[in-house]
Amino acid sequence: WRKASFPLWDPYLWGGQSLIGQAQPGAAYPLNWILFLLPLRNGWIRQLYLHWYFVLIHFLAVLFAYWLARDLGLSRPASLLGGLAFGLGGYVGTTDWPQMLNGAVWTPLVFRFLLRALEGRQPLTGAALSGTCLGIAWLSGHHQGPIYTTLAALGVWLYHIFRKGLPQWWLVRLTAVFLIFAVLTGALQILPAYEYGKLSRRWVGVDEPVAWNEKVPYLVHAQYALYPLSVLGIVIPGLHRHSDPFAGVVVTALALLAIALAFREWRVRLLGAVALGGLLLSLGHNNVFHGIAYALVPLVDKARTPAAAILIFHFGVSILSAYGLDRLLSKTAASWCRRVCWVLLAWAGALLLLTLGTLVAGKQPEDRYALTALVALLAAGIFWAAHCGALSRRAVWLSLVGLALIELGNVSGFMLPHRLEKERTIYLKKMAEHYDLAEFIRSQPWPARVVITGSEIPYNFGDWYGVDVFGGYLASLSDNLLRLGLHSDRVQNLMGASYIIASQPPRPGLREVFRSSAGLSVYLNPDALPRAWTVHALTAVADDAQARALLDNPAFDLRRQGWIRGEPPPLEACSPDADSVRLLRREPNRLELEAHLACKGMVVLSEVYSPGWQAWVDGRRVPVYEVYTALRGVVVERGQHHVVMKYRPHSVMIGAAGTFLGLATACVLAWRGRRHPRARSNSSEGEDSV
Repeated sequence: WRKASFPLWDPYLWGGQSLIGQAQPGAAYPLNWILFLLPLRNGWIRQLYLHWYFVLIHFLAVLFAYWLARDLGLSRPASLLGGLAFGLGGYVGTTDWPQMLNGAVWTPLVFRFLLRALEGRQPLTGAALSGTCLGIAWLSGHHQGPIYTTLAALGVWLYHIFRKGLPQWWLVRLTAVFLIFAVLTGALQILPAYEYGKLSRRWVGVDEPVAWNEKVPYLVHAQYALYPLSVLGIVIPGLHRHSDPFAGVVVTALALLAIALAFREWRVRLLGAVALGGLLLSLGHNNVFHGIAYALVPLVDKARTPAAAILIFHFGVSILSAYGLDRLLSKTAASWCRRVCWVLLAWAGALLLLTLGTLVAGKQPEDRYALTALVALLAAGIFWAAHCGALSRRAVWLSLVGLALIELGNVSGFMLPHRLEKERTIYLKKMAEHYDLAEFIRSQPWPARVVITGSEIPYNFGDWYGVDVFGGYLASLSDNLLRLGLHSDRVQNLMGASYIIASQPPRPGLREVFRSSAGLSVYLNPDALPRAWTVHALTAVADDAQARALLDNPAFDLRRQGWIRGEPPPLEACSPDADSVRLLRREPNRLELEAHLACKGMVVLSEVYSPGWQAWVDGRRVPVYEVYTALRGVVVERGQHHVVMKYRPHSVMIGAAGTFLGLATACVLAWRGRRHPRARSNSSEGEDSV
């Protein structure tokens, strides 16, 4: 970013992989671009900026939920409570992966504009803006949150379309607008991820990676479902598996109060249904309807963690709690306030007994249980005081919001690592202690590529230090590289891995050339091929088995001949010893070579082939061939030539145009809506339709 180059390709891991296609780096998310452009320290993002970045994500979650509550006609204190509950509790408050949070925080805005469309308040604009917000969520980098938000939104659309039996065609048209704007706005990430997904295989929690057209096995969904006992974690902090559903006794009590007092209001019923649907979906294999959705609904199998659907539950409960706070002081709330008081007192007593029982058993009790019991007692007192009229409206509001903050503070950021916490900061420490390894590799003749054996470097050393590594930790890899193989000596030699980092000599015949302060050694691999070379003979192979036979055959000289699927391009026979190839410069999306050939041949580069790569020889466009199963090659005539390769995938170009078109059109519609505000059109029809 700082070199004015959009990061489409990552050249440092596994011979190069699509960075934007991997999605999780969040390269397409506009709010990340601000972080990428902030001043660096020692070449890296400052930790202080990361802290504020994390705060900003949660602030946006609070703000977006607040806007939704205000749009629903709720008071400012109630809207503030709903915003704080969503942004500081449950999924958003306890997830520490930024790419997951960035997709989750847009859920309130998706429903804000969706409800406007259903109510007939500028329905076209509402549907377009709802889809736009969903598209921005898809730009965030992770698919789980956006998938569940998409399912929830489509569920609401479909229910209202078929509510009267026959489809309501005006709602069908609005749903189409919603989907069009979602796909358009998210196209910059959706299209490259779709393209890369078809060309790669993904690790999902089973031994072998799965292809795009293969379902994530249901046993993985069963493993990462919310366990039924975790339902108690809605009001007991820390009791959960895989996702934290904690909303707290205050927020939960107010949400239930809203359902009891305002159930006849359609928005309350809708939010209750959305919350219940999210909870049932999060239970995974413990709920038969999740299996039905897995079998029938597209993309459900790709979200391999059903527990993440708790995001939808928590969203619904948070906004319902705002309704409950506004209804608390109404005349009809008196009898329900008494019931809530008794429930809170009973819950506080149960938690206190649990704490005492743990002490009697000689075990250390969970401190947060006792604090939750205290909050339940105080909340019961506030509810009783509200029922008796002993507290003013403002005092009730402030007291309950304050208690909710105390509760949410028991979970929000509770597991964030402290610098003294060794288990969760081990990677940060290791990232600093391997600096001398990177400096040594950089000091060697360029370009150098390394292989790291063992588990002493448990992070992406290549990305962190800008060093080429044939290895790394990724959620997926391109299929052609997996078909070539990863760990054999011949593959590592083919990929030009001239150095091996290990604690012990990985095999005989390697010479130690450097010893790091952390006890790791760098060994020189004399059998590694150069990063670029020429061949004048290509063998046609029909399948991967034939290619594997050539790779495993020691008599097949990888330096002098290669293989290609299908008919090879015509080459001239001469010795490659008279040729010379030099890599001049390389950027993430671009590289340049200088080649001198004695006769017509192919210049091969030990970089992974992907359809988005284009090549020019002396300014003339030439095709890029997929040779050696996974590498790039271009045919070059006799003589000296300048070769340029650029990564320009059509999916990114089309996606960027789609995202720009979606955002620009949505802005125009929003601007027109503000210039020409209208009251609810067909308000009676809208109320009846919803």
